[in-house]
Amino acid sequence: MNHTKAVVDSLDFDLRVAESPLIARDLWEGAEFVLVGSDLAGKCIENLVPRRPHLLVVHTKSETGQVVAPESISERDVWRHAVALGAENVLELPTASFWLTEVLTEVAIPAPTEGILSSNVISVFAGSGGVGASTFAVNLATHAVTRGMSAVVIDLDQFGGGIDLVFGAEEIPGTRWSDIDPGSGRISADTLAAALPRANGVAFLSQSRSCLGGVSVEIVAAVIDAARRAFDLVVLDLPREHSECNELLIGRSMVTCVITRNHVRAIAASIAVSQWVGKSGGQVQFVLISDSKGLGLPDVSSALDCQEVTEIAFMPAMTTRADEGDPPGTNSGYRQVCEVLLGEVQKHGSKNAA
Repeated sequence: MNHTKAVVDSLDFDLRVAESPLIARDLWEGAEFVLVGSDLAGKCIENLVPRRPHLLVVHTKSETGQVVAPESISERDVWRHAVALGAENVLELPTASFWLTEVLTEVAIPAPTEGILSSNVISVFAGSGGVGASTFAVNLATHAVTRGMSAVVIDLDQFGGGIDLVFGAEEIPGTRWSDIDPGSGRISADTLAAALPRANGVAFLSQSRSCLGGVSVEIVAAVIDAARRAFDLVVLDLPREHSECNELLIGRSMVTCVITRNHVRAIAASIAVSQWVGKSGGQVQFVLISDSKGLGLPDVSSALDCQEVTEIAFMPAMTTRADEGDPPGTNSGYRQVCEVLLGEVQKHGSKNAA
């Protein structure tokens, strides 16, 4: 608490401290920014406090590296609580004091915005293997650029081969995940935007095929935070795995597009995926890539128990173009679903800007 107070005092903020979620209810929605101590995060969840923007969970560590909290909660619990609250990040103090200062400075002196805010995130998740989720992510970002938006695709699947191959841009120099190490500081939005390579006007952060290795959830959170400030649209190409990182990102996304095919096994897998996405706090949008040999849309909608399934005709050239070093093409179905999603992004940004 002393570390947090020192940061806030340096910015001349009006700091109000509540010792319980019940006391904080009157301040929760009206405050410009909310910092929740890791020792109270679980109690906030139990008291069903509503989700809100500008929320961080903060905790401190002892010299031995252990999380310091009255209830001796583990670091895993800290992140689990942060995901459940919809927090933008978890900050370890005093190490991240500089980061916290920058975050609060942006709230105190908000940057001017025109139309679309840069905080809109869409996650793309494959309902089953090989359904074309990465191709859809690239198409969505590419269509955004044709509408005059700035867009980035962030590849989070370390065993997916690299999103740069989908763009046909593996030879384009620029930052890959293996090059990013923010340490304990915050990543500048301008620095990230300048460092990322671009293909057809779309920035991308790809996995590196020469240096595979897991990326910590702290680094991922820092990158996504910078991307939200730097671009109008952030498209996350998520791996098919149940992980804390995926839970965090799905919970922070405006919508999670679950891509499926019109075949029995793919649909069954997509049902399980959608249930997990829902439990992680995400809003599901099914996108059906259909071919003439599979089930019809009515049967698929019934199986998924969802009437709002967007159907796109399967195009074999979507995947074969990458083998030739070309970016994926589009058809009217792709353009239509992208238009709907981007319309929601613009509407969401307009409400935040109002």
